Amino acid sequence: METTLHLISDLDGTWIPAGPDRRPLRKLEAYIASRPDLTLTFATGRSLRSALRSFGQLLRVWPRNFIVDVGTAIFHARAGGAWVENGDYAAWVGSRWDTRPLAEAGPGWLPAGIRPQPGIAAVRRLALEVESWRDVPGAQAELRERLGRLGMIADVLATGRCLDVLPQGINKGAAAAFLQGRFQPSPPVMACGDSENDIALLGMADLPVVMVDSRLDHRNRDLPWERIHRTRFPGPRGILEALLTLRCQGVAG
Repeated sequence: METTLHLISDLDGTWIPAGPDRRPLRKLEAYIASRPDLTLTFATGRSLRSALRSFGQLLRVWPRNFIVDVGTAIFHARAGGAWVENGDYAAWVGSRWDTRPLAEAGPGWLPAGIRPQPGIAAVRRLALEVESWRDVPGAQAELRERLGRLGMIADVLATGRCLDVLPQGINKGAAAAFLQGRFQPSPPVMACGDSENDIALLGMADLPVVMVDSRLDHRNRDLPWERIHRTRFPGPRGILEALLTLRCQGVAG
């Protein structure tokens, strides 16, 4: 069956419920299972291993695609529960990720108050965090300046107290756009998110959905607020509400 809607959702704070009540998630999953014309993709800042480990016992409906590590890798579902990385996308991202300036700078190149996030060994990004005594905007600005002086061409994305150093132009939105190229014809994209690392994804979507409890607001000028649907409920209940509302309006399949 032809895909009439490509649903791309963030995980933490969006698809995954904050509390112990699993009924909204089960209802959302039942709706997704009833829509063979809908392709589901998860887009997360987590690694694939982290997402599978953290949510393996929670989720009953899995996506066809996983965008992981803030858009620096794409994995596709295969039979038997296997996940296979998209080699073309990996090569494209890798061609934009040159860490030689950091290697030449040696240890200690990070500004004070910024440290690696523990337990994350991403291949094509740097996962950092800002210590409690530093303000995040100041740390982000100093990190950008330090990278520029070293000759490192990269983007610095802040989400909460986390800083991601990414290949220039690579993010969840770029990965979603790459996936769209696999469809013939290309279906509309409905994207759901709640934080700063979802901005590029929401910006490329035909139907951008921001969660009611999101920190994003009109101060985030990179978002198309004139097109955004803000949910009335948090988590999976909000996503289902958005799907049903937009479908009734004839714009979500």
